[in-house]
Amino acid sequence: MAKHRAVHAASRWLPGVAMAAVVAVVGMLMLRPDDQSPPQSGETPAPGVAAAPGVAVTAPTGSCAALRAVAATSFRPMLDSVAPKLLQGPDCMRLDTTYADGRAAAAAVVKDKAHVWIPDDSSWSSAAAEVKLAKDTAGAGTVLATSPLYMVSDAATGTRLRRAGGSWMALANLVDARTVRLVVRDPAGSGDGLIGTGAVAEAVWQAQDMDASALWLSRARGSTRTVAASSEVLRTKAGEVGLVPEYALAGASLSGRSALPGRDFAALLRYTWQPTATGIADPKSVAGLKRLQEALSGDDASEARATARLRDASGTATPNAGLLATNLAKALPVLGGHHVDHVFATWYAQDRRTDALIVVDVSGSMAKPAPGSATPLIGLVREGVRSLGGMLPNDARLGLWEFGVGLQGTSDHRELVREAMLTPAQRRALTIALNTMNARPTGTGLHDTILAAYTSARDRYRPGVPNQVMVFTDGRNEDDPGGASAGQLATRLQAAQDPKRPVQLSVVAFGDHQAAEVVGKAIEPIGGYVDFLTTPDQVAAVFIHVAAGGLHH
Repeated sequence: MAKHRAVHAASRWLPGVAMAAVVAVVGMLMLRPDDQSPPQSGETPAPGVAAAPGVAVTAPTGSCAALRAVAATSFRPMLDSVAPKLLQGPDCMRLDTTYADGRAAAAAVVKDKAHVWIPDDSSWSSAAAEVKLAKDTAGAGTVLATSPLYMVSDAATGTRLRRAGGSWMALANLVDARTVRLVVRDPAGSGDGLIGTGAVAEAVWQAQDMDASALWLSRARGSTRTVAASSEVLRTKAGEVGLVPEYALAGASLSGRSALPGRDFAALLRYTWQPTATGIADPKSVAGLKRLQEALSGDDASEARATARLRDASGTATPNAGLLATNLAKALPVLGGHHVDHVFATWYAQDRRTDALIVVDVSGSMAKPAPGSATPLIGLVREGVRSLGGMLPNDARLGLWEFGVGLQGTSDHRELVREAMLTPAQRRALTIALNTMNARPTGTGLHDTILAAYTSARDRYRPGVPNQVMVFTDGRNEDDPGGASAGQLATRLQAAQDPKRPVQLSVVAFGDHQAAEVVGKAIEPIGGYVDFLTTPDQVAAVFIHVAAGGLHH
């Protein structure tokens, strides 16, 4: 399958930040046996001790410069370890730290005007459009520490997982077959949940493709148990596999249990140094950032990592740190924004908020059954549109066109349902239209219809909402006298493009691969994408992918 060519707009994350205030854990203490009770709000912690959840450190007396940080809760032991050293010397520095996890962390960075953000994975930056991060300076993007995720289960389930290959792909297959059940932390509330879930989906993506990954996530979501804390993930029942970071396992009793890091790749949490634009605006804070980063990543940082039960940036464990696996498989790359998007759109309805116009070919070839199926292509598309409508929230917009040649006067397309919010009336109108949409003896005015649909979506653009057109066709532009050529389509699309009103254009082709490539070249200049399908499952998957914000990557 062709590679994706575009990236989701950052604005798609804004609704999720508000939601995260409910679901994310802000400043929750990491559950460890040796944790001590934090100071109460209003008390002054000892010099160098990081703040309690949601409580900033009160400055000790003296002239030490202050540095405001927001960090993942599980990084607290490492900051606690280095903070006393920072208070020493003429260039002393005290940390005012707020601990916040998941999506809520970005809001805390903005609220606190933090100089630096240390999330529990690099991928969170793709979900933080409101945070102004420094780029290519002050060590931005440096990984300070890592923690691999393990597949934790009862012994019998662990044996089954090993026999299946002991890999993340093996886990994906067992979950898809409904023979094991996943247990994960809330993906919006922690890196544990996001990277754990994303790792299994990524195994499917690598083995098959993006649509298969989206379909797997949709199926897996229905049988996955989502919990709030790592301690709850550890309490798996028979037949369940919990995805748990190593820092939460070290020191925990694993008697009678199995913990596998994955033979195909290691899924790592990457604690990442993210200085902000505020942090690099003042020379004093720049000096403080430099000293803190050196303390967290220099030669003396191994002791602090061991205290936090974390590994170094490469995934290597400090000797005698009490960590589980000696050797790990090659690390999975950082999840890109679109991959993160898949997880959130699967878990949370609000992340499926999109404006979509579905345009369906009703020419005679659509009456033919899909390979390996007795169902006509038009029937698969009808069911796909129905499932899409069911996945989208009420404040999404969905419209439906059909097209052939001359379906309505001189127009090759006919609007069955005008694009509008998914009110009960709109949903009823879609159901009625789908029940009557059938293939017929007509040509395929594909090029003219693509241009008309693109222009319509552009004119109905809503700021901050993904705006999509998906054209489902047999791939050919035929029997359309006077219709636009592929070259004319490319020229007219470029003329219609408006950067202030972007449209994600996808053509889903099922049939003539060579003809689909012609269309792909015509729409490529505006970032359009052709998805060529060969199986009925791919038809279902592509509609799930649209609900996740589009086919582009």
